[in-house]
Amino acid sequence: MEQYIVAIDPGTSKMTAMIAKKGAGGKISILRTEKVDSENCIRRGCIYNVDAAAEKAAGLLSRLNDDYAMPKLNAPIEKVYVSIGGQSLHIEQYSIRKQVETEMIEQRLLNEIEDEIKQYKPELYEVLEILPAEYYVDGQLIDSPRGTTASSIEARYRLIVVSNPNLKTLIRKAIPEKIKIAGYIVAPLATAAAVLDKKEKELGCVLVEFGAGITCVAIFKDGKLRYLVTIPLGGLTITKDIRCLNVSEEEAESLKKNHGSAVLDWDDESKITIDKGLNTEREIEVRNLNTIVEARMDEILANVIHQINESGYADFLASGIIITGGGAMLRRLEESFRNKTDKNIRFAYPAASNGTNKPAEDATVIGLLAMAEGECIDVPGKKAVQTQEVPEPQAPPQPPAPSKPSKKKNIFDRLKTNTERLMTDLFEIDNNDE
Repeated sequence: MEQYIVAIDPGTSKMTAMIAKKGAGGKISILRTEKVDSENCIRRGCIYNVDAAAEKAAGLLSRLNDDYAMPKLNAPIEKVYVSIGGQSLHIEQYSIRKQVETEMIEQRLLNEIEDEIKQYKPELYEVLEILPAEYYVDGQLIDSPRGTTASSIEARYRLIVVSNPNLKTLIRKAIPEKIKIAGYIVAPLATAAAVLDKKEKELGCVLVEFGAGITCVAIFKDGKLRYLVTIPLGGLTITKDIRCLNVSEEEAESLKKNHGSAVLDWDDESKITIDKGLNTEREIEVRNLNTIVEARMDEILANVIHQINESGYADFLASGIIITGGGAMLRRLEESFRNKTDKNIRFAYPAASNGTNKPAEDATVIGLLAMAEGECIDVPGKKAVQTQEVPEPQAPPQPPAPSKPSKKKNIFDRLKTNTERLMTDLFEIDNNDE
């Protein structure tokens, strides 16, 4: 049964929305893409100005609706999948140990463990995703503990958490009220779904997404996400540094994209003319520009390498480092990275079975489409594939009234991640706007 999926990625630089058709075999045809500059309403992956973000999201979804959904499908957009992440996103470890009173591990005991982890509410973080547990039976790792004779069992969980307890509330406010949120999907998981294959995750790899506001480092091994951290430095950091050359932010961004390089060439004596023919005309030496670019990128890469070493998986990454994201388009970035590590480096675009690629900056939103499990548009004459709606997050009480702990069921156990498919088999991307 075909499904029509709508996804939106509120990025620091751009907010992107897509509508796509998903076939029975999981193949995706992208029908329409809309983008708008975030213009500082989103900072480091988190919504900063709710009103401005809401206006932009409404405009994107309205264009998708008016230009494609209504005239082509004769039905409005009802739901949307949204990426969630940003600064402070990382993994926390949590273990639950139980004694096996019946001498054999029964499903009842496993259900008790699962219920307990769903009720866990850390004081400083909000849990966005509970990754599958690893079970240790009498100290030995067991994939399927049910039916095993044992005296004790320990379930070790990795929780994807964020320090902003209002993150889902802010996102909900930024999406038009008439549009329901079909699911929140953690951004790095979505990106991984778009650019990594099953073998890379099995053998061990690092996915580094260079964004505008943050750089995300995600490490996979044995098919599972093992380590996740965000670095609060990105492409906009470089842009702001370039402004010391007495240029506007717009000019700095243009200089970075058109002339910036992660590796400085001391022999390059060329100059760039700004405002040619105007009374503000001036020249900038490319060497001076790339002294700034190289220095900041070296700092970002040093942080990435430090996190890889801190993860404990540095020696178990047979598939090397995969880089993606809009910031990864910086000239000679791969070369700079290779000069600093002995690991293989691969630049990844969201792949397509027809041999075409989408921009690297679209990896997250394409991953949302891949992981989506439910219908977003109820097309007449076609039985819709239903999905449970995510309850709207409630804003915490305002001071002086104390906040009450949430009893809400974790929404993410309603979403089934689907990140194990090879992208060459997954996507059949079609940019036809008809």
